[in-house]
Amino acid sequence: MSAVLVLDVGMGSLEPLAVRIRRLGLRVVRGKTSDAAQDILSDPRFAIGAIVIPPDVPTTDLGRALETLQYQEPDRPLPMLVSGAKPEPSTCDELRGAGVDLALFEPIDDHTLRFQLNRALAEGSGVSAGRRALRVPADLPVRIRMGRRNKEARLYTLSCGGAYLATPRPSNRGSSLFLTLPLPSGPLEIAARVMMTNVPGNLVRSNLPLGMGVQFTELTPEFEGSLQSWTETRASHLHL
Repeated sequence: MSAVLVLDVGMGSLEPLAVRIRRLGLRVVRGKTSDAAQDILSDPRFAIGAIVIPPDVPTTDLGRALETLQYQEPDRPLPMLVSGAKPEPSTCDELRGAGVDLALFEPIDDHTLRFQLNRALAEGSGVSAGRRALRVPADLPVRIRMGRRNKEARLYTLSCGGAYLATPRPSNRGSSLFLTLPLPSGPLEIAARVMMTNVPGNLVRSNLPLGMGVQFTELTPEFEGSLQSWTETRASHLHL
């Protein structure tokens, strides 16, 4: 498993973020200086797949400083994420120009944190998700209805084609159900089918919360428009 390098060189400590990342089951290595980060990146034992930096890296030439870290392999630059309080637009522009694309701006929930790091690590390993529909993270309550039975879950990701629901009690694969999503435009009930589950055991996927992935089976153009609008708005907050 690739690790995340947390470059803790800003005014505010990124140690709490590193602790949160570890609690999600991801490998973390902290570097407290640029020289230490260089040593970590050049050591194959750490297998760094992405770098998290603060918005206030102490340097007079941000582009050059980050380039020396990002391009350990010339043909496959490491993805970089910025974490902390969202800075001024001019600083965002500078970070973007230096090759930083993904944001972990506070406050950030665990679902979004996991999603953004998984995205960066997949990109850093050269793995493409190959998904056509825009998929975004969320942390919203979802009601699941199966006949007369109801239960609660948390939304982990959402797209116009389906969703992943975090729950310790996923329904069986192939089950049909109805979801009620609390979108800003109003509650939206959608028919869906369970396509995969993630439960404790030898085959558990550690990069996902326990739960289930569902595919929407009946989606009107109006509902699809509401989902598309919400996912596009949400996606705009995940990048600089």
